[in-house]
Amino acid sequence: MDPIPTAEMKAIMRKYHEEAWNGRNPDVIDEYSTDDFVMHDPMGDRGLEGSKEMVQAVLDGTPDLEFTVDDLFAAGDRATIRYTLEGTNESPSYLTDEPTGNHWRSSGISIYRFEGDKIAEQWDAFDYYGTMQQLGLIPSEATEAEGGTGAEA
Repeated sequence: MDPIPTAEMKAIMRKYHEEAWNGRNPDVIDEYSTDDFVMHDPMGDRGLEGSKEMVQAVLDGTPDLEFTVDDLFAAGDRATIRYTLEGTNESPSYLTDEPTGNHWRSSGISIYRFEGDKIAEQWDAFDYYGTMQQLGLIPSEATEAEGGTGAEA
């Protein structure tokens, strides 16, 4: 299958992320993905349903979440997006069983492989460690350097 033009691929990527995250519509993943889509993520691989559940869990826990596209590249059958996610953890979420009330801002890079005009595969590199520190789930280096346990943060 021949790759789609890079301008079209970039437009799909921008629309996909805007609708899923800022439009708060994880079901849009179905529209833009192949039936056998796989997301490879440091927290574990997942298919379509698992990806939608993860996005919904993040949105549930962070009602003011904002997704920002920082860079977007495309060539051949691949597109890469560098992004920032930011918001306040106000409910249980993907990373929290209980809300922390903490504001967080983290970045990531995702690489997508297209089959025609559909996303077939995604590889994520997201700053889960930094996010967990900002949420107060693990101690920050500053807290450890001060001799604290991290529970004070």
